[in-house]
Amino acid sequence: MFEFKTGSWAGAALAAMLVVAGGCKGESRNKSEAAQWVDSPAQGSKAENKLKFPALGVLFERPVTLYVFKACGEAAHSPDPNEWVPILRCASSGADAFGGNSGEEKADEGGDDEGGGDDFFEGGGDDEYDDNAAEEIDLTFYVTHKTRPMDERTVTWFENQYKQQGLDVEEISYQHDYNKKEGIYFKLHVMDRETNTPTREIIQFMFPKGDVIFIARMEYPFGESRSVDSDWNKLLWGFDLT
Repeated sequence: MFEFKTGSWAGAALAAMLVVAGGCKGESRNKSEAAQWVDSPAQGSKAENKLKFPALGVLFERPVTLYVFKACGEAAHSPDPNEWVPILRCASSGADAFGGNSGEEKADEGGDDEGGGDDFFEGGGDDEYDDNAAEEIDLTFYVTHKTRPMDERTVTWFENQYKQQGLDVEEISYQHDYNKKEGIYFKLHVMDRETNTPTREIIQFMFPKGDVIFIARMEYPFGESRSVDSDWNKLLWGFDLT
């Protein structure tokens, strides 16, 4: 099973997120299908280069060309400490569920198109980068319950929270049309307080749908030279809310 990794910023910044987007289990009769999925996740279904989660209203189409996050597939749906539930993950190494790298045979072994983290992240890939020379990183899509509005007024609240938690906020803005989605974009830095220099960069985009919030997130060493931005935009574009 591919384990969820909170990253080096978890101890500081995730505490702020719990207030805004933490899980909240209540009466299911008042919840949408998506919110019920958050409480009781179910596997998606894969067909060709698409992964579907009908209850969430999510259709993910794997981009043809990815430079870094080539190993894509359904994640194990175990909530993280924030009650964020991983939906799918694209990693810089491992087997690709859609046959996008050399792990195709192992990912598809058995002919089962049902989702699940075990099937998608075993074996090796053929990344153009040397895995021994670069940190393994991933881009993950999550979903959680929405417990407060997500709009322009929320931006200032988030900025203050992150700064109080010791993160450097390089950019935070409300986006009305960001890869076909409306939500809040974040670029954050984990800082070395002795030298006052950034050590890690976090890119995050939160976008609501009804009573849930979707989160796309990647974290990598500051100064990362791989084409993470290109892959980020392609993957965000391929993650559709139907």
